[in-house]
Formats: sequence, C-alpha cells, structure tokens
Amino acid sequence: MPRRRRSGDDDQLGGMALIDLRSHRVLCEVPFRQWSTAGHVVTRNPLKLAADGDTITMWAAPDNGDEGNGTEILTYRATVHPVG
Repeated sequence: MPRRRRSGDDDQLGGMALIDLRSHRVLCEVPFRQWSTAGHVVTRNPLKLAADGDTITMWAAPDNGDEGNGTEILTYRATVHPVG
C-alpha cells in the first residue's frame, strides 16, 4: 500500500476514536497513517473492527469503485498486549 497522500489532498487525516456511548466522550484516539491504492486515507469510509481474544481485525474499503483498483477490502490485524 502507498504510504503517501494523493497529490492535492493534503488535508486527509486518518484515525479512529473509542467513544463512550453513554457520555459521548472520547476515551482514546489512535492515528492510522495508511493509504489506499488510489491515495486515500484508509479510514476515509466506514470500516469494521472485530476483537477475538488478543487480536483486533479491521476491514476497510476506502476507495470508491471508479478509483485506483476499484473497491478493495483492506484487512489489518494487531495483537493487543495488556498494559500494566
């Protein structure tokens, strides 16, 4: 995956936030600096996260069908280690 912004789109920022649904307060924010084939930040469109044990998986489809390689589903996995 390209790790640069598309030319002319210097305002694209990528990241995720964990929000308390009762208070609507942001509990944690994480930058996510990955770009798609078409040069869009991966978190541009809706995405899905799932947790399974100590693994978090994210699926994203950042590009529209007529851009880059079309609509690609990108998958990222991370292992979570307890803090403390």
